[in-house]
Amino acid sequence: MGTVFRVDDDDAAAPGDNVERARRALGLTDGDLDDLAHLAAFDSSPDRFRLPDGPEADRYLRDLGVSDIDRTEILAARPDPRGHPELWWLLERCYQHLAGNLGRPGRLSPAWPTLSNLGAVGRFAYVWVFLAAVPHARRYHALHHVPDEVSWDSLGVVAAQMVNHRAIYGSGGLHTQDWMTHHFRGAVYALGRLHYERLIVPPGTVTDDGGPEPGDRVLGLHIPEGRLTPTSVDDSVGLACSFFTRHFPHEKYRYAVCTSWVLDPQLMEYLPVDSNIIRFQQRFTLRPVDPARDDSATVVEFLFKRPLADLALLPRATTLQRAVIDQIRRCRPWHFREGWFRLGSGPA
Repeated sequence: MGTVFRVDDDDAAAPGDNVERARRALGLTDGDLDDLAHLAAFDSSPDRFRLPDGPEADRYLRDLGVSDIDRTEILAARPDPRGHPELWWLLERCYQHLAGNLGRPGRLSPAWPTLSNLGAVGRFAYVWVFLAAVPHARRYHALHHVPDEVSWDSLGVVAAQMVNHRAIYGSGGLHTQDWMTHHFRGAVYALGRLHYERLIVPPGTVTDDGGPEPGDRVLGLHIPEGRLTPTSVDDSVGLACSFFTRHFPHEKYRYAVCTSWVLDPQLMEYLPVDSNIIRFQQRFTLRPVDPARDDSATVVEFLFKRPLADLALLPRATTLQRAVIDQIRRCRPWHFREGWFRLGSGPA
């Protein structure tokens, strides 16, 4: 773990000094300083941050659907303030950052720095923050009368993310901690085939296509792995409309939005027009994209659970797999595209 210290022991130290000491001890880069400085401002009262004990943590992990191998490694990689004081300093503040934004829609800033260089304790550190936050998230769901099944399915996305980490990197851990904050503060809900995020269109968004405008509440669609049959999507959208009307009646949603490589129209060059993906695309009005943007690495990780560096080793068993590989080999980047459709309007 490197140098052991307590950043709060020196009352005379300036906040910036504490942040720099934390950065060095955690092996982070200068690029993490701004995020650390923002996180350092959060209250670190020790009576508020409590990790669940072993049996309670094990129960939460089982309820979240975490695999046996990840569950075993997480329980063995429990951080503590005496053995990992510098890490504990950061986790306290991440926990308060999360708890202080409970219920808030949209992206959470600042980012939580990557800690994979700290071994298993670092790779699973944020899982423990989320375990500590389970009671808060569950109370928030209960406040809005969210059914238990939807509650645990929504929080359980963290289990799938750890499966992806093991497939991509060959070891256990969680690399999508910022994305998981959306679930554990009550912003994302798993409803049938798709997941839905409570969002507000940010100021400055260019909107000249008749779609959602800055300040509008929208449902952000997220696509877990699996087939996107038209019936499964229709059923999920209908379920979402009923769910948010019932459980968040004060929030009015007229549009669904989605940002995904699945919406890249370049897929039409490879897939039949009646394929599930193309039919899903046809629901959306697309917004412009920066042609210089390249999301190929993320596409490969999502589809193959392998890094882009392994391109030559990737399977070519399906039309979609061949399409993704061939496009990259032609030096043509894949793009995450943003699109929208009006809820209640049905498929295009």
